[in-house]
Amino acid sequence: MEVNFKKMNCKLSCFEEMPPLEYFKQLNIYQNLHINSKNLDISNIENTSPNVEVYSTKIIDSKVTESIKGTSLEGQHLSGKNLIIVGNTNMSLILECTSKGKKSKNIKKREIINFNMPFSTFIVIPDDICKTKTIDLRYLIEDITIAKVSKNQVLVSLTMLIQYID
Repeated sequence: MEVNFKKMNCKLSCFEEMPPLEYFKQLNIYQNLHINSKNLDISNIENTSPNVEVYSTKIIDSKVTESIKGTSLEGQHLSGKNLIIVGNTNMSLILECTSKGKKSKNIKKREIINFNMPFSTFIVIPDDICKTKTIDLRYLIEDITIAKVSKNQVLVSLTMLIQYID
């Protein structure tokens, strides 16, 4: 099964022009990052645009969803086959820090931390889909939130929408 996975390129105003989403999943992934330095104090955090990759997809017949016929309030179909998606988001954080050097002098530094956050989710897709057909997916990074939790710990949270295109 071949997968076409593309980024949605639109601004907030484009959602009015788009047809309603039918087969989609909104998900949140997060990771706590520990900075390995006791003398480091983070003063500012920036991030790069994440790169999203799909490693594996699989279509399964779900017997549970056969009993749930209908559509959610958001317009998401609740019955059909399940498309399992396993992937990864790669991104970098740019940290501006001060560290205590010799003789208690404060030294300003910029550190770049590259990391990835794996994800796994599923989307309910139409029952009549063939397992050999090309799967068209697109994604939109809705939000990236970065919070300094402690002196050397940062929480990165990413909210993403993945859509199956029928």
